[in-house]
This record gives sequence, C-alpha cells and structure tokens, in this order.
Amino acid sequence: MSDEQLDLLVVGCGAGGLATALQFLQSAPSGRVVILERAPKNGRGGNTAWTGAFFRLEEDGSPAADFTTRMIELSRGKTDEAIITRLAELAQPTMHWLNQNGVATKSDLTYFLTSKGPRLMPAGGGASIVETLSARIEELGGTIEYGVTAKELIQGDAERVVGVEAVDSSGQPRRFLARTVVLASGGFEGSGELLDRYLGDRGHELAPIAPGGRSNKGEGIEMGIRAGADTDGQFERFHGEPVDARTRCAEALVMVYPYGILVDHHGKRFVDEGADTPDNTFESVAYRIWRDADQFAYVIADQKLMRHNIARAVLTDREPETAETIDALARRLDLDPDALADTVAKYNAATTAGPLDVTALDGVATEGLEPPKSNWARPLDEPPYVAWPVTCAITFTFGGLKTDEQAQVINREGVPIPGLYAVGEVAGVYHHKYPGATSVLRALVFGRIAGKSAAHRIETSTDPAFL
Repeated sequence: MSDEQLDLLVVGCGAGGLATALQFLQSAPSGRVVILERAPKNGRGGNTAWTGAFFRLEEDGSPAADFTTRMIELSRGKTDEAIITRLAELAQPTMHWLNQNGVATKSDLTYFLTSKGPRLMPAGGGASIVETLSARIEELGGTIEYGVTAKELIQGDAERVVGVEAVDSSGQPRRFLARTVVLASGGFEGSGELLDRYLGDRGHELAPIAPGGRSNKGEGIEMGIRAGADTDGQFERFHGEPVDARTRCAEALVMVYPYGILVDHHGKRFVDEGADTPDNTFESVAYRIWRDADQFAYVIADQKLMRHNIARAVLTDREPETAETIDALARRLDLDPDALADTVAKYNAATTAGPLDVTALDGVATEGLEPPKSNWARPLDEPPYVAWPVTCAITFTFGGLKTDEQAQVINREGVPIPGLYAVGEVAGVYHHKYPGATSVLRALVFGRIAGKSAAHRIETSTDPAFL
C-alpha cells in the first residue's frame, strides 16, 4: 500500500468539499488535491445534490436584513458570533465567486405560502453546484476518487493531522498523506446507530429526506473526535421536515399543515398548527410528529384550503386522500371514525367562521381548545375533505466538530488541531432551531476559507516530505 502525497485532501463531494477544492486550485494552481467520495459518481454530492439550496440572501447576494440577528436568536446565543459574522461578511463575495465559476443564481419563491419575498438560489438547485464545481475542479487538475470512504485520520507530532486512511469499494485499504485535510463529509443522518446514540432509541426511525443523506454516516465527526477534536452544535437536535408518508419521492414536503388540523394515529390533535408562519414552525412540527405522534400523522383540511394555489407548498407526487364526510375520510385513513369526528367537532366549535387567507398570520385563534390553534382557526365544514399522511424526515443533524471562523477544527484544550479543517454539516454550528436557508451557504463560504488556508500552507510548509 503506497502513500499518496498531496497538498490537500478533502473528504466529501458536497458543496463544502467542492468549494474547498476549487478555491484551493484557484489559489495554488500547481497544488495537488484529491477529493474522496464514498458514493459512485452518479450518487455523488450528498445532500447538496438533492436540495433546492435556498440562500438567505437578497438578489444581489447581500445578507437578508435579519440574517445575523436570526442566527443568534434561534441558537439562543450558542452559535459562535465570530462564525456568524464571517458568514455574513463573505456571503456576497461567495455568490459572485459561484457565478464566476458557472453556477447561475436566481430569485425564487420558497415553498411557504406566507413568504413575502423570494430567496436567492442556484438555478438548477444544489445539483448544479455539484455538477458545475466538480467539472471545474477536474478542468484545473484536481481528482475526485469515487467509492472511497475515509476511516481514520493520520496524526504526527503534537496532534498534527498529516493524512487519512481509507478503504475503497472493493475493500482495499488506501492511504493519503497531505499537508492539509478538510473534512466535508456531512453529519450522521445516514447512521441509525449514531441517531440512536444521540437522539435516543427511536432515532433510527428517522429516514433521510433525500438519498444523498444516506451517505452521511458520521465518520468524519467520529474521526475528528478520536483525533482530539472538541464538539459543537446540539447533538440531540436535527433539522427535520414534514413529508408525505406515501411516497419515495425525495423532499416530498407538505407545508399546508397550518391551514387545517394535524392529528396523530388516534385521531387526536397534538400541536398548535398555527403557532406562527410555516417557515418558523415546520421544523418543530416535524420534530413533534416524530417525538409525540409515533412518527406518523395526518394533515386534514377542507375546500377552503383547496381553493388556493398550494402547488409550491405541497411537493409530493401523490394527490391528497379525499372524502365527502369526515367519517368516510377517517375510514379511508384507517383512523377511528368516532375519534376523528369528535376531534373535528371540538375544533370547529372553537373556531371562527370566515375566509381563509393563507398568505399571512391572521390572528384568528381557537377559544377554549387544547392544544390551541393561534392562527387560521377556521372550521372544517366545506367538503370534500382532504388529508395527507405525513412523517418527519431528517434533513441534517446539528452536532459536529467544533471549528472557528477560519474553519479550523478546535481541540478539547481550545486550540486548533494543526492541518485539520471542517466545513459544512460535519462542523457543528446549529443549536435549538435551524435558521433557514443558511446550510449550503455556510458550506460554500467556509469551504472557500479552508481552500485558501490550504493554499497558504503550501507556502509556509517546511516538511521535507512535501518538498
């Protein structure tokens, strides 16, 4: 087994890993870089390849007005403000860089009916990032090794990381030595074992929202911890979304739960469906479906909802279940008809008649009902009735390796581990609640930072093994 000596080794072929490698090659054109990707070429890119990749940015690439304050507030002050500040500062330059490298961006509406304005996103979604940046890296002389899984970091003196031990798809060991190693291998949503360890014994019930998430098995986090890294981010929380339980379609979102009722398999309500706009509640509602409804619930509504254009809020390939009566709908859903009828009757008695406006919080709340419904509390009384079976799909995990604003991995004594960087989901940043439309952006921003650092390390290295 021969050692392969490189200037940069990147583990993972998503947005963060690709941004790292491409920026490195642009900063050090003669540099030697390899990306390890556990999936075959047609499955590369992890979650990035499947996401729409919205950015919380204005059309010109500048951060949205609430960008910094929202990240601080939603983490309850737990996310390092230096990282947030760096992300905001470099957001616009990163969008310009993305455009210059062939990834066009456009403004588009999100899948929330209450959205007041569009978000920036890559034309073609995250798949365009993967395809375009991969091609640019190969044009500049970089190599992507498919079917190769990193297993262990190689360390020298003083915790210094000098490479990675890996195994290819045939089981053959590989060994890569590098001045700089960047972990960009995602979180642990693809590992039932780690989900159970960190979320509890029902963690394995959470299926990744898209096939790319199955490749994220947490090895990067585990390798970093074994190498002395500290951790950050909230390991027992994750970003989840309510999806249609009937389909295998990726990201089959059902974001219309605020406009009807959400019941469990006993036909009972268990959450305030209208606590806030759906962009502020969908993660917590999905979490409650998993935690409190045994991972299966039903969105039930009537024709007051169906008269609206809801196509961008319901991304499933399946039509809703439909019936002329609540009793018939219950039987179609295999729910107790009496229980569902009782739930709907109690809900209707606590509501106020009137039109349904799906575009804004309306303040129409239930009276004397537990749990309450704080907005859009209109009666369900206009058949045919409709229902979507929904479950919680895990998009990504929050816990990961502790990093600083330079993407350096920090050890348990609070200092950087020489030669080791982490970008994207493998770096723990989020606590309590995900500030939407920031995940792909932070992977790109900190990937570029890591790539520039790796290029600089060529100039400053005195290791004879790499001369």
